[in-house]
Amino acid sequence: MRSSRFLALLALGLALASPAMAEIQVFAAASLTEAMEEIAAAYEKTGGGEVMLNLGSSSNLARQIQEGAPADLFLSADEARMDGLASRGLVLGGTRRSLLSNTLVIVAGSRSTARMDGPCALATLPFRHLAMGDPEAVPAGIYAKRWMQGVRCGGRPLWDAVRGRVAPTPDVRAAIGLVAADPDVAGLVYRTDQLAFADRTRVLYEVKEGPPIRYAVAMVAEGTNAEGARAFLDFVAGADAAQVFAARGFIPMAGQTAAAP
Repeated sequence: MRSSRFLALLALGLALASPAMAEIQVFAAASLTEAMEEIAAAYEKTGGGEVMLNLGSSSNLARQIQEGAPADLFLSADEARMDGLASRGLVLGGTRRSLLSNTLVIVAGSRSTARMDGPCALATLPFRHLAMGDPEAVPAGIYAKRWMQGVRCGGRPLWDAVRGRVAPTPDVRAAIGLVAADPDVAGLVYRTDQLAFADRTRVLYEVKEGPPIRYAVAMVAEGTNAEGARAFLDFVAGADAAQVFAARGFIPMAGQTAAAP
């Protein structure tokens, strides 16, 4: 009896130590917060193992991975952060996929009466600050700055007209949070982040001619749970996850089609 009990406990221990059942360390852009929390919960219900989310600016997450932080999967809000890791051999070959797209919007607090009839109106909006992700590091801010540099207003770039009022934030969620908290702050953020704060903010202008926004996902080469990461990657890139992303305003890219409701 004692021997049988020992063997049963040993088998249970081996099962729990299985890579597929071990925790999956997922680093994901802050703009994906609600979608990834929902997708991770759905995945765990399938018995695929616990998903541990580390959410933040893609640039900070990439730096953490570069410095050796334990990560199995990385979801970046832009291709450039993934390119940087790939150039250092930190992305597992053959696992990288372009997953989602997004759009930029100019937003104000829900009680604001401000109006915009075109992008150049941003320069004259009566706000003290324009909150956006750090334009030198955060993908949302980089996209926003690139768009404003390409818009001409009165013979000069829109960026030149507003840069003195820019309030850079460590990630896009911090930017939308400032808009929701302070009536003297406007914001330039992802459409998906505005939707997450729709009860406290409103859209003044949707950027329809902005730079292409591409979210990339890949397994981390030095991850410790390759089997679990690969299974969760397939789940994130699948039809059910696409439906979650689409419901939260993201645009699933080719190859990721939302399942029928």
